[in-house]
Amino acid sequence: MGDWNLFFATAAGSAATLVGLLFIATQLHLGVFADPKNRWAALGQSTLTILATAFVMSLAFLIPSLDARVRGEIILVAVAFATWRTIWIWWPVFRLQERGRRHRLAQSFWLLVVPFAIYVYLLSGGVGLLRGETGAMLNVAYALLGLFSIAMRNAWRLVVNVEQDETLADSKDSPNPTGHDVIARPGMTKE
Repeated sequence: MGDWNLFFATAAGSAATLVGLLFIATQLHLGVFADPKNRWAALGQSTLTILATAFVMSLAFLIPSLDARVRGEIILVAVAFATWRTIWIWWPVFRLQERGRRHRLAQSFWLLVVPFAIYVYLLSGGVGLLRGETGAMLNVAYALLGLFSIAMRNAWRLVVNVEQDETLADSKDSPNPTGHDVIARPGMTKE
């Protein structure tokens, strides 16, 4: 496990740093994140879940006395928690009927399907650790890199796209003047 200590220490530090930056991004737009049915609030909470999962798992993997079986069990618990939390966060938003089916499928791909695919891959690493497979740690590492990729994409959208939506909402020419709902699209590219 010695070679992996540097990787997990770096992953834990990176996750902690990105959580701090996520808090700053949400502080810039508190009004947007106050509504739990707002897509931007769900994106922020989902990103926090991803980063918290990466942080806790990385720290747990640094505990020297834990064997591979216990690490596998930690992964199983972390994936179960992250999956439950992601569904709990996105369910109220997903039930909104503001756009068509195609928009919802495209949005669901980036915000639900990709994280769940990475959670399944992480789960395969956890099961591999429980079985004592030698390549299981690589699955865990690749899954953590995938979680970081999603978190960085989401954080970028929170900083850039929320600002664009607020600017649009405040402009005189906006079809959604201040005080009216703005349709936020965290899973879609602004055009």
